[in-house]
Amino acid sequence: MGIVIPFPTKQVMDDELAIRLWELVMAGEIGTPEYRRVDAEISRRKAMTAPRQAAVGGRPRG
Repeated sequence: MGIVIPFPTKQVMDDELAIRLWELVMAGEIGTPEYRRVDAEISRRKAMTAPRQAAVGGRPRG
C-alpha cells in the first residue's frame, strides 16, 4: 500500500490528505474512524480558506 501519514499533524499538506483519503477509499475503508478524521480535516481546511476568498473577492474597488 502507500505511505502511512501520522495523524493529526499540522505539517501534513493538503495534497497528502487528499492522497490518503483516496487510498482509504481504494482500500474499501470508507466510514472507518481514520477516513472520517481525514475527511473532517480536509473539510475544516476548506472552510477556513472559503471566508478569506469571499472577503478578497467581495471588496469594493475604488
